Amino acid sequence: MGLHVDYAAERALARIVGDLRIVRLETGLSQNLLAVGLPVRARAVSEWETGAIEPTLGHLIGWSQELSRRLVVIGRDGGVRWGPMQRHAGESWEIFERRRLAVPLRNRRLALGMSQRELGELVGVSRDSIQRWELVHVPPRPIAHIVWAQKLGYALDIRPIGDGVPRRRRNRLGVVETAGATAVDYDLRVRQSS
Repeated sequence: MGLHVDYAAERALARIVGDLRIVRLETGLSQNLLAVGLPVRARAVSEWETGAIEPTLGHLIGWSQELSRRLVVIGRDGGVRWGPMQRHAGESWEIFERRRLAVPLRNRRLALGMSQRELGELVGVSRDSIQRWELVHVPPRPIAHIVWAQKLGYALDIRPIGDGVPRRRRNRLGVVETAGATAVDYDLRVRQSS
């Protein structure tokens, strides 16, 4: 079984990488300085930007973070589909980001009434791979993540950190609110729109 990569998926990955390159150039950050923050060799950054090699999902998450960006799941309506908003105790940034990206895709699969096996057949991977991705046990390759989202009618993109992120705060009664609604209301809206 092979991953079902089409031209649209390849273009989506190229666009994400190209956007990160543009942000790096606009901020005046050299490949060498970016590489130090990741940490990888500067040659790796060059190879990612030219498409010679594909970064791992962990590297793509780190690369985005170094440039004050983050990967996001985009719904059919163009809106961001948010996953968890807080890290678990002791959870690394990379694992949190992978979980934040996986939850909207799992929720979408469930909303469509699709099994992991059925989704795996569409994506071109095993049911076990879908399960490991959803449980954040194993990261998919970035191109696989894009195909995963596409087969559910969603897309992967990058956005500035904080751009459109629902704000969470406690009101005077101690109830957690999100963007003017209670967290429960927000959670229901996310589930209904998925």
